[in-house]
Amino acid sequence: MSDDAVPPTLPHFERNLLSIIRRLVPAHEREEWSRIWQAELWYMHRRSHHRHVSPFTGIADLSIGLTRDALWLRTEDWRLTFSDTATVCVVSLLGLSLLSTLIALALAGGWHSLHLYLRDELMRSLIAAPHVLFVLLATAPRRHSGQGTPRWPFWIKRHLFFGLKTLEILLLAFLLSVDLCLPLHAAIPLTADLLQLFAFVLFALLGLRWAIGDQEQRCKQCLRSLSTPARVGRPSHNLLEWNGTEQSCKHGHGLLSIPEIETSWCQSSRWINLDVSL
Repeated sequence: MSDDAVPPTLPHFERNLLSIIRRLVPAHEREEWSRIWQAELWYMHRRSHHRHVSPFTGIADLSIGLTRDALWLRTEDWRLTFSDTATVCVVSLLGLSLLSTLIALALAGGWHSLHLYLRDELMRSLIAAPHVLFVLLATAPRRHSGQGTPRWPFWIKRHLFFGLKTLEILLLAFLLSVDLCLPLHAAIPLTADLLQLFAFVLFALLGLRWAIGDQEQRCKQCLRSLSTPARVGRPSHNLLEWNGTEQSCKHGHGLLSIPEIETSWCQSSRWINLDVSL
């Protein structure tokens, strides 16, 4: 059925209304949505005919109801498509950075004043950033092992996502430190500079620690956040059988097994591919 193929049993206004609003509905639900609403409209007109009620009485409510239903299906489709994805994570960090920039601009009073302030502070933060990364990688927990050899496209996508997320977190940490110390710079410039550098290091360490944890809790193929962990095994049998939690990809790509206690035969969490095509 084409987009304009609406049965001619309905009045001209309803046919045009359905043809327009149905385009808001996701493509895979469009046909079923159209059939349901055609049946509802046909029943409404039949009832109004038997009761001698004008069919135009509920036109406004009908238009609002059709539009709200179509928009809900569209937003729900977007939610299911982008929920817990890497795109949402990157866009959220970018939005927070933009908000922090606007706050810094308001505190500085203009772009020129903000540029003069950021010029020196950015150089200090760029010098401190490699040291932050070194401390973080040196103290980061052991990453989990994988089952089998990872495919190159997925490996590259994971590392590109982690690299972009790291850069955005460093930028956000710098902007947050600027927002914190910019009001103090006019009164105590030296103390404000030291406080800004300390705040940047602190925010960067906390943010990058979160980034590593978030990366570990994502599917190694689609990069979506793994579902709610499920408890497996019994703590009293830890030496005899596997005991811990399991997190699975919502799309069935894999399973992350996290042991409760590290043992000689299970020292770290393990990613298991469930997709047989990999």
